[in-house]
Parts: sequence; structure tokens; C-alpha cells
Amino acid sequence: MMSRELLIYGAGGAGRELAFSLSLDKNPDSAWKVKGFIDDTTHLWGKAVNNLPVLGGIDYLKNYSGNIAVTIVNDPLVRRNLISKVKKNKNIKFPLIISSLAIVSPSVEWGEGCIVSPLNFIQPNVKFGDFVWINGGNRVGHDAIIARYTTIFSGILIGGGVSIGIGCLIGSGTTILPEIKVGNGSIIGGGSLVLTDIPPKVVAAGNPAKIIREIK
Repeated sequence: MMSRELLIYGAGGAGRELAFSLSLDKNPDSAWKVKGFIDDTTHLWGKAVNNLPVLGGIDYLKNYSGNIAVTIVNDPLVRRNLISKVKKNKNIKFPLIISSLAIVSPSVEWGEGCIVSPLNFIQPNVKFGDFVWINGGNRVGHDAIIARYTTIFSGILIGGGVSIGIGCLIGSGTTILPEIKVGNGSIIGGGSLVLTDIPPKVVAAGNPAKIIREIK
């Protein structure tokens, strides 16, 4: 049986929110027991954040064996590079973490290390790539595809059949209409209404969403 003990990488807002949401699950068979944070901010080492110890930075993990949840979410490339470093220790696992307060179809397909916060509603036959992070209060329609290392912030409506590429950021309050495609590495600004396909590596925002600039 897999251990339910967990370290959270990142003691910032996303990490603290994850720790709080996991504390709400009181079922001893399903609940995750968060043992502390890993964070590369040296002045936090040895201190407690919301009653959880900050055990150290990435070097702490060299001899660690167990589960990690990575909550460095504002830059998918930074998260990807960090995970590749942590993966050098083959004794570390990146489990699927789904809040007990999320509603998720049993037919969803999951990649490694995905994190689902409370109050999400995820419909049938959605496919998630590795290390997708889904903050609270979103609705993901049937048959959507969300590729690896993408961050979905809060209060987002993703229509059925939407395809979101690798390493995207979808800002809070965004609506993406059914069957729309968002290209790899693109950023959708908060509160946007996405009516047409978005190409790779651009920033788009507005109602309707328009391309603001390319990402070099």
C-alpha cells in the first residue's frame, strides 16, 4: 500500500493552499498527511509555515524516499526544470493528488504528478498530461486535453473538446469555448473569453481574447 505521507515543494501561496485543502480530508484511508515543506528560500529553513516545518531546499531531497507534490506554478519551465532535478533521486514519487472536495469523473486519464484542488468539476474522458496543476473552482468539459506542465488557475470554464498545449498558463476567470485549441507555451490572461484558436508561444487576453505579443 502506498504511503500517504507527503512533502510539498514550495511554501508560497500555492503550497500553503494545497496543505490547507488536504487537511480538510478527515478520512484516514484517503487523506494525505503533509509532513512539511521543501523550499529554496534559505531564511525559511528550520522555521514553521502554518504549523508545518520547512525542512530545507532541494539538497534535502538527495537522500529522501517518499512522495512529493510540486507547487511551483507561475512558470511552467521553472517547474519542469525543478522536477527534472528532483527526478534524479529514483526513490521520490510524484503521486496523483485529488482533493476530496473535487468532483472528478472516473474515466479521466491522468499523467504523473497532477494536482487537483477543491471545488473542481472534471467531466468524463478528459486527458491530463504529466504535472498539470489545477487550482480551485474550475470546470473542465468532456474530452478536453490538457498537456503536461500546464497551470490552470481559478474560476476557469474549459469547454468540451478543448485542447491546451504543453506548458501553458490559463489565467483566473477565463472561459475557453468548446473545441478551441491553445498552442504550446501560450499564456491566456485572466478574465479572457477565448473564441478562436490561440497559436503557440503568445500572450492573449481580453473579451474576446486577442494576441498581445509573442513570447520569445
